[in-house]
This record gives sequence, structure tokens and C-alpha cells, in this order.
Amino acid sequence: MTTTFKHRDLGELKGRVVDGTVQFRGLKYASLVDRLAPPQLVTRYGATSIDASNYGPPPISPHGAIQREFGFLQHTLPEPEVPTHSDLEGLNLNITLPLGNDGSINSSTKLPVYVFIHGGGFAVGSSWYPHYSATPLVKLSAEQGKPIIGVSINYRLGVTGFLTSEELRKAGYKANNGFHDQRIALKWIQAFIGGFGGDGEEITVVGESAGGLSVTMLLLSKEPLMKRCLSTGGAVLLFKPIPATAAEASYQKVIETFGLTDKSPEDRIKALLSIPVDDLWQKVPMGTPLLPSVDGDTVPGEPNFVTVASQEDDPAFVIPGRKWCAALMIGESQLDANILAWIGLDGRNPGIAAKFVESVNKTLSLHPEVASTLLSSYNITSSTNDDEALLSILRFASEIGFYAPALAFAKGWPQTRENKYFLYHFNEGNPWEGRFKGEAGHILDVAFLFQNFNEFLNDEQKAVARAYAEDFIKFVNGEDPWPPVEGGKIGARVYGPSSDGITAKYVPDGNPKEVGRQEHVLKLGEMVGFDAILRVFENFFQGR
Repeated sequence: MTTTFKHRDLGELKGRVVDGTVQFRGLKYASLVDRLAPPQLVTRYGATSIDASNYGPPPISPHGAIQREFGFLQHTLPEPEVPTHSDLEGLNLNITLPLGNDGSINSSTKLPVYVFIHGGGFAVGSSWYPHYSATPLVKLSAEQGKPIIGVSINYRLGVTGFLTSEELRKAGYKANNGFHDQRIALKWIQAFIGGFGGDGEEITVVGESAGGLSVTMLLLSKEPLMKRCLSTGGAVLLFKPIPATAAEASYQKVIETFGLTDKSPEDRIKALLSIPVDDLWQKVPMGTPLLPSVDGDTVPGEPNFVTVASQEDDPAFVIPGRKWCAALMIGESQLDANILAWIGLDGRNPGIAAKFVESVNKTLSLHPEVASTLLSSYNITSSTNDDEALLSILRFASEIGFYAPALAFAKGWPQTRENKYFLYHFNEGNPWEGRFKGEAGHILDVAFLFQNFNEFLNDEQKAVARAYAEDFIKFVNGEDPWPPVEGGKIGARVYGPSSDGITAKYVPDGNPKEVGRQEHVLKLGEMVGFDAILRVFENFFQGR
């Protein structure tokens, strides 16, 4: 069922009515001169009526990638019809509004808004994925008497999103197109959400995985981009931006792949702008780093635990958002790093334990006692069997890559009434058959948050999902869903596990055992510094 709505600035829009909400899909927020150009804000559509009842084309990314994400979740949902991806028309977003009891849209309200940035390693993903649908969450907010508006955005990925080089920049093509897209999307929302009944000054940006990392990158902007934000399953310390040398090497690899090495810079760029769309993801070698890079703008420098955990600004990595963002919330899951099994660590078997022991000893060669403590803490020896060793390595990676960064942000955040910090831990196990059944793995938290899998959960699991969503709705409405972090005691909210009779609880002192975490990484960090411990995993993951 569709409905029409007269937006005060954009004109007549046709939206799709879905279970007490109306979705305006595929609204274009930016235009592109070419596939590598900076995004240009769209301010008018120039048509008498816009059909926004169907999803717009996503940016270029591998076909069928959603099936891999369903594989991580160990469950599927029906897929909507979506146009094929596009290099020029993919910068669009979806807006979900609550309908009044009479089925009408009230554009005179000033409802708070959340904006979701999807994950996918900056290579895959899209705002149309069914588990990101805002309808159940928006409907619940209205039922709670705290109505919100939900928005999900697309941004460029892979080659078009993160390819950069000196010759591209000299030709006027910026690095980190994906981040520039996200910033322009937020500007569009600030400008036009009021016409949908939203409040452009009450925007909460939420992201998961690479989207969570993106959220914390938005805090590096000198210009305020949102009122508050939530990062789950990823922050700027999850992996470092690649240096200019690595970005240049990726560019050369792409140039070689398409046989452009002997061309002039002008002809190379011209060719990159006209290569068939599917070649951009089918022919570029797997493993070519097309990731955020230091550009002095969206990524001004390289973060580390010391700068993030200090309330003093480091000139090498200033975080202006600590002054203009009213509240930061970070969440992480008990086995968040299970995603790394599929995207790299499985390839280290057989014999992963011996390889890990060798890598740890090599990285910590100047600190043999720390290496010994790390290996004994996670019960890993050269003879540990493959399955047991992999799970232990994933637990170590979860604690240094997700848990420790969340604590670092807590320490470095102002912790004032004007700039609050909230922390939570997601411990609800995956309820579905598969490799990580029973584990609180990567992406599962947003599957619970957005309520789109509720029909496949039992009553106890649904209670966890609802508690999580209700807290999120409060946060978007500017409320404190639980006490913010104050001082050295890092209080935190905990979701699940329902199998232990826990729906949600608040742990005032953040005691690791009480929140379902180990102290191993915290003690290791005290011994040699968290950056050194993170380097242990980075080196192993990269085969060093």
C-alpha cells in the first residue's frame, strides 16, 4: 500500500505504508559528476512527484553479499526487490515515520531522529538489508509514547569509496569518498528532516561494525554533525587507517589489474571512470586494501589507545566531537571478533595454534614475560587443537579489539552533564543453528536491536531484544537509559544472556566478571600498554 505526502521543500512524495509506519525509500541525498567525484548535496528533485515507495540502487558492491551476512547471523529474512547497483545513483537513503492513529503523517511534530550507518568492512552492505528495516523500532517507539524517526543511508564502498593516490588527489579526487558521503547525508538530513516532522537538531547517528567505526570517525569533524551517537561492534581502534604508502600500493594494484600501468595519469583516471561497473568488484584482487586512509581531513591522523583514553587532545589525533557531541554510547558483544574467523582466520588452519604462538613471541620478543602471560591466560600452546585454539584467539581478539577500546573511550570522554558517555555489553547468545550458536557474535546485536527477527526468538530472547530497543529509544529521545559513566568506575548496561536468566541489568562498577568479560586483556595492557597488545593481534591477522 502506498500513500502520498507533500513535503514543504521536496514536493510530492509517494511512500510505502508498512505496519503502522510509512517508508520513503531511495531518496537521493547527493549527486556525482562521476563515480570518484566528491558528493554534491541534492537540494531539489525537479519533478512534480517522486516515487519513493521502492528502494533506490545501492552503490557498487558484490552481488549476493547479503547472503554472507545472513550466514554470519545464521538466519535469513525475505529479501525485498532492489535495483541493481549503480556508480552514480547509489547515494540515497530511506526514511521511516510513525503514522498517527488515523493513519496520517504529522509533519508539524519535531521528532528525534536516528541515522543508521551499515557495516560490511567498507566493501559490502547496503541500507536496504531487511534486518535494518526501521519499521519495528519506529512502531515500538510510538507505542512507548516516545516516537522517533528512523533513517538508513548508503555510501560508496570498495574502489569508488576508498581508492586514493597522489595522482587522483592532484586531479581533484579526494580520499575516503565513503566518509564524505556519510557527512553529506547528514547535512541533507539536517536540512530536510524537518519537512517530515523530524528535528534536525536532535539526530543520533548509530553504526555497526565498519559503520560503528564510521560513527567514531564522525567525531573527528570540527563541525558538529549530530547531537549524539552510538557505535556498536567497531570503533576507531578496531583497525587503523592505512598509511599513504599502503593506499598508493592499492592504487597501483588496481592500475595493474586493468592494464593501465603504461598509460598517462590522465588516461588512467579516464579509464577508471569508464570501466564496467561489475569489473570494479569482480576483477580487483581479493585482499587489496581499499580502506580508510589518513587524509588530514576525515581521517586527520592515526589513533591509538593513549590518545583515545586521554582527555587531553593530542595534536596528532584531535577528537573535536568530545566537545560538541552531547552523548556517546559504545556497545560491544562478547564474541564480536567471530567475524574475523570467516574473513581471515579460518585460512590459518590447520596448525593455527603454533602459528599464533610464533607470532606472539615474535611481536613481544622484547617482553617474553608478557608473551608467556598472554598465551597462558588464553590457554594456547603450540599443540592446542585447531578448533579450541581458534575460539581462544577470537576471545582474545574480542577483548583487545572491541572491549578494551570501549573502555578507552570511556576514560577519554569528558564525562560531564554536557558530554555523557554510556557503555553496554551484549551477551545474548545466537539462538540459531550454526557454527557460533550460543555465542554473542558480531552483527547479532543489531539484529536484536531492530526487532526484525523477533518471530524467530523465544519469549526470553524477545525480552532481551525489547529491553535493548527501549533503552535505545530513550537514548534517541535524549534521556539517560542508565547512569552515564562517571570517574574511574565504568558502569555499564548488560544485555543477556537470557539462558542465565538475565534480560538486562546495570553493573555500577563495570566489574569485568559481572559484565561477562575477562580481566586478561586489562592486565596485559597494564604490563606493556594496550597498543602493544593490539599490535599482537594485528600482526597475527596480517600474517606477521
